[in-house]
Amino acid sequence: MSHALDSTWKALVENLPDGVCYVSMEGIVLHANRSFASLLGFSSQQVLFGLSLLTFMHPDYHVPMEDFLHRILQKDKSLSAIQVQILGSDENQRWMEIRWIDIPVEEGAFLVVRDLTSYKTLQEELLLQALTDELTGLYNRRGFRMMAEQELKHCHRLKTEVVLLSIDIDTFKQINDTYGHDEGDRVLKLVAKTLETSFRSSDIIGRWGGDEFLVLALDAPSGTVDLLAARFKQALCDISQRQGLPCMIAVTIGSAFSNAKTISTLEQLIQQADKAMYANKRR
Repeated sequence: MSHALDSTWKALVENLPDGVCYVSMEGIVLHANRSFASLLGFSSQQVLFGLSLLTFMHPDYHVPMEDFLHRILQKDKSLSAIQVQILGSDENQRWMEIRWIDIPVEEGAFLVVRDLTSYKTLQEELLLQALTDELTGLYNRRGFRMMAEQELKHCHRLKTEVVLLSIDIDTFKQINDTYGHDEGDRVLKLVAKTLETSFRSSDIIGRWGGDEFLVLALDAPSGTVDLLAARFKQALCDISQRQGLPCMIAVTIGSAFSNAKTISTLEQLIQQADKAMYANKRR
């Protein structure tokens, strides 16, 4: 390659919008372009030379990054990119994709680095929208099912007891018919808020549909069901009075539990709790 062409390639790399760096077999930055320095919050790339890539990486990604470097430096093409969290000079965490460019070199590797922060933020927002109920902010049916199944498996492994509550608002149709849907929405929001304040942050709470809510109370012995239900009902009574509602909010609750002796799936718990809730309504 002629000197003029070599200079042209260097100028091209220097002015690429994506970050480019050349690292040693130990992950030490030997060369980098301005975009790479900018991604890390530095005005000059020279300050990066001689530093390890791990210096700027969240500790959770040190081991995956070391494995990634080992693979690419062994010319293992099974993993050509990795997504990591970077902590820049401004101490703001950003998501980065680091991609290996398979250019023959004696030692080290060329990496292209791209900022994924905006994409990751949008992805998280879309996921949140897909899993939460727009009106109440609680998990929707899909979100509750996903989170509850995950936590239920964890509790089964630890052999801890869990309680699932099925909660239905009494005379909700009459509230809508008498006072209008705006008042009905207000009642739903108040019930949701009261659920969040009555149960622990680790418990899984969701709007299952309409005026029905589900709560998966983790590490909660079945003997505490009456206490949990009474506390929640009292909180609803108090908030009805404070908010000056035209009617008191009343609910009917059914429960089901799972422990080391009677392991149940989420579907079984929901069916059992619903059955108990409807039986309580008929009383």
